[in-house]
Amino acid sequence: MKRIIILALFLVILVSPIIAYAHGAKIEYNANMSYELVAKYDSGEPMANAQIIVYAPDDLANPWTKGLADENGRYIFSPDFSKKGIWAIQARYGGHGANINIEIGEEASLAGSTGYTWIQKLIMAASVVWGMIGTALFYTRRKN
Repeated sequence: MKRIIILALFLVILVSPIIAYAHGAKIEYNANMSYELVAKYDSGEPMANAQIIVYAPDDLANPWTKGLADENGRYIFSPDFSKKGIWAIQARYGGHGANINIEIGEEASLAGSTGYTWIQKLIMAASVVWGMIGTALFYTRRKN
């Protein structure tokens, strides 16, 4: 009985909301004659001074341009509009990174973003809880 109470208390502490230091990254963009990229962590904090690498659709092996985002995670670039297709952009800083593909041409959208959807977040949270339950059941099993 005492083990079950200790285990339950341990699970409550583990599941209780605390500040998480792990985070992902995402990029948003707006298009005019140039594209404004905004690189952020999942927490909403900007990826200040992130390295930005842009790849043209005709040469995805070699960077078309490189640069650094400002302290607000913003980076502006003007693509060569004669190169229609999907441009690949990467933002990286401190071990975190995000990728986005931007369509330039007739089918181009004027704004977009990357990141996790609410369904992906729900599945990740459910997986963590299920893993904790499985671990708890493993350690509370009776040994024969």
